[in-house]
This record gives sequence, structure tokens and C-alpha cells, in this order.
Amino acid sequence: MKKCNLFIAGMLCLMLFSCKESNKPIMTIDQVNASWQTTPISGVKNAEIKDMVMAFQKQWPTNSVAMLLKDLQLPEDQQQYISVYDQENNYMSFAEGSDDREAESMWANLRQRSNGHQLFGITFSQPSSAVKSFLAFYDYDPSKGTLTPETSLANLFTPSFANVELGYTLPQEGNELVVNEYFMNWWTAIRHVYSWDGMKPCNPVAEFAMFDEAVEKYVNNYEIYEMGDFSKYALIDIDEDGEPELWLSTDDEEYQAVLSIVEGKLTLVAGKDYKRHLIFCKGVVGDAGGCGTVCFYARYFKLKNSAPEFEFHDMQSYDFELDDMVHSYAKDEEELTNEEGEAIFESFGEPYDPVVEWHPLKVAE
Repeated sequence: MKKCNLFIAGMLCLMLFSCKESNKPIMTIDQVNASWQTTPISGVKNAEIKDMVMAFQKQWPTNSVAMLLKDLQLPEDQQQYISVYDQENNYMSFAEGSDDREAESMWANLRQRSNGHQLFGITFSQPSSAVKSFLAFYDYDPSKGTLTPETSLANLFTPSFANVELGYTLPQEGNELVVNEYFMNWWTAIRHVYSWDGMKPCNPVAEFAMFDEAVEKYVNNYEIYEMGDFSKYALIDIDEDGEPELWLSTDDEEYQAVLSIVEGKLTLVAGKDYKRHLIFCKGVVGDAGGCGTVCFYARYFKLKNSAPEFEFHDMQSYDFELDDMVHSYAKDEEELTNEEGEAIFESFGEPYDPVVEWHPLKVAE
């Protein structure tokens, strides 16, 4: 909701005038991202969001803030962009409302710290830039009127893979910071929600938009007995294409699911329950377990570009006449000869135990 009145408009006119006084050329967000940690900003007289944004713009003038200030001078029904100034909640934001990759957006807020200081956060986004988006934090000391770069928070979030795009959401109300980790191949994101400890964002917990679908696929295909919630996740690049697969697990790791996600389509490719265990080979993931008396069953997915290339089955059962275990192979539900099946199985190579980093996952209430 936009909030603007004559008094605010007058104040913003002064802000714009002050920005012009700096005589600095407009900077790209890549330039600002490379520089903001180097210089404290002094002369901030009032502990309000408009003063913080004004001071930042004077030091690091950007197109989005200049357009925001200009837009907010107009009556609300004449404003051209999605411009927000919420004085009560110490929040400002700007968006052009366009899908143009050159479009630049900005969000800023101010939060009280437990030591009597304040934390000023400002984030920019522009798809065409090298950085795509970045988040800057400053500590405001009211006794000195100085914004000091909070370099300890400069790398608050580290992306999991090189080709992800990050988006930051500073709250208009409340204290939860959200970092969206968007995976280009997935067409969806993992949301990392940070709580507030009185001084800084902390203890991120992940949320996954397709979580309910993933759980439904798992419980419909695996044996569930006193299963807890999937409460943690890991990312693993099984086929080494630079795009991750999603690995879900309960706290005790007794129940697990491995999922391929490509262009919004989620495929359950393997799972672990009290009867089956996971198998990982290069480019291959599967599960295996007992299927009856002297019977073993294994199912594998060969992945290519993160999607299942084919499904392979290996059924082993005891033949009493031969006094030996015999195999029945199938590829995409077509039966194979033993030679064909053994050739595919041998092509998978040796299994391995992946080492992954587990992250907490928020369970839907």
C-alpha cells in the first residue's frame, strides 16, 4: 500500500535536492555492489528510513532510488511506478513494474538493534546486471550519525550452485528476511527465511514450494511406518550437469526421497524406507531392498540434464532348480536379456556414498 502526503512529498523534494547536490553520476548496481563496503556514510541526522535512503543515494547514487524519489513527489494517482514509502514501518521500495531485464528494483528497511543502534538494509535487483541482486547492511550509530558498512553480513547467504539467481526480500512489517534461491533449471526457488536475534538476521530455515507434492509422491510409493516429517534437505548434482537434485530426509534419516526437478516438473527417482536403501552411482540414483522370500529388487534412474533418461529394473530371485539366484532385467518396462541387462548394470560403475550438507527445512503447519 502506497503512503504519501504533502508533508512527505515536501521532505522527499528535499531528499532529491540533496542527492543532486552530490554531483555524482548515477552508478550501476554492479558498481555499488563492488564499493559499498569500503566507505562509512556520515551526516545522517535522523534515524528514519527516508534519511538512510537519502544518505545512501548521496554516497552511491542509483537509478532506482532517483526514480523512487521523483515518483513519490507526484500525487498517488499520477505515480508511474510501484513506489512505496511506509514511514510508520521504516520501509521504502521501488519497482518499475516491467519484465524488462534492464529494469532496476530497490527495497530498504530499518530495524532497531538491541544495543541501541539500528540496522539499515538496502537491496537492489536488475536481471541484466552481472550480480543480478545484492543486499547491503549498515549499522547506524545515533550518537555519531554514521552508517557503517556491516561487513560481517556481506556474505549472509552463500548460493549452493554457480548458476542460481538470488532475490532478497526485506520485510515491510516484522523482522523476517527472505532469500530466494532460484534454480534456473527448476523454474522454482527455495526460500530461506531468517529470524531476528535482536542484532541481525539469523538461523535460516528453508521452505520449498513443491514440498507437498514431493511428500505425496513419496508416501504413495514407499512403505511408511511411524515416519516423521521431512525436516531437512540437501542438494546433490547426480549427473554432474551443474543443476542440483533435491534430497529430503527425516531427522533420523530413516526415510528419504531423491527428486529430479526440471522446468517445474518434479519426479521421484529414489527413496529410502524401512525396507529399501538408496544407491548412488555416477549419473545414476536408485533404491533396492527385499521383495519377498529370497527375493531382491533394485530400481535405477539414469539421469541426463537432470531428467530421467531411462528407468532400469533388476529383480533377483532364487531358482531352486538351478540352486542359484537369477536376474530379470527391464528398461522402461521392456524386458531385457541377461546380456543386455548386465551391460547396462555394468555401465553404471561402482556405487558411492555421497557427502552432502544437510540444511533445516520448515515443515508446513
